[in-house]
Amino acid sequence: MLASLALLAVLSAPFPDTLSHAPAAADPSAAAAFEAARWTGLPSATTSDPEDPADPGPADQIVEYSDGYGTRLKIHRWASYLTVPLFVGQYVVGQKLIDGDGSSGLRSLHGALAGGVAGLFVVNTVTGGWNAIEAWKDPEDRTRRTLHTVLMLLADAGFVATGALANENEHAGPGERADNSSHRAMAIASMGTALVGYSIMLPIFRRD
Repeated sequence: MLASLALLAVLSAPFPDTLSHAPAAADPSAAAAFEAARWTGLPSATTSDPEDPADPGPADQIVEYSDGYGTRLKIHRWASYLTVPLFVGQYVVGQKLIDGDGSSGLRSLHGALAGGVAGLFVVNTVTGGWNAIEAWKDPEDRTRRTLHTVLMLLADAGFVATGALANENEHAGPGERADNSSHRAMAIASMGTALVGYSIMLPIFRRD
């Protein structure tokens, strides 16, 4: 229900793909790597701009990313895309359960959707967390990436609590209205936290 809708913000948020300044044209291989990073979403290997006199960083400071980083990033994004329709369905079904439609078919569908969401949630937590650890060595935009990670971890904890607060009243029979005020409140709080974490990673806040 609302807990699943709240997860949409978390799973649809792309993993930080910070891009650094382009390397100097004198190093064609570095320039090519930068362009590849821009199109693939991988962080650039260069953390300073040698053409910018205001940038005191060394021109040859290199931060390497493994091939696995790119693979995990793709998995993370695709899992996010697949989660969107699951959230829509989960919200509709969950709301019907709260409104009193406790048919066995609806409960089974709710459980199946919850299982799908949980599976994709685990995938995105693992891939996003792993990439966050690998990207820690890159000082470029680290503060924003760290804040994003902290907010998402807080949202994760909130979603776990949301599930724990789902009581038997959620499975009320026909004509009975479920009372899940705590469950709903935790879901909304978790969703708000996730939305903030998602929003700070939007392109308009990036420093390219």
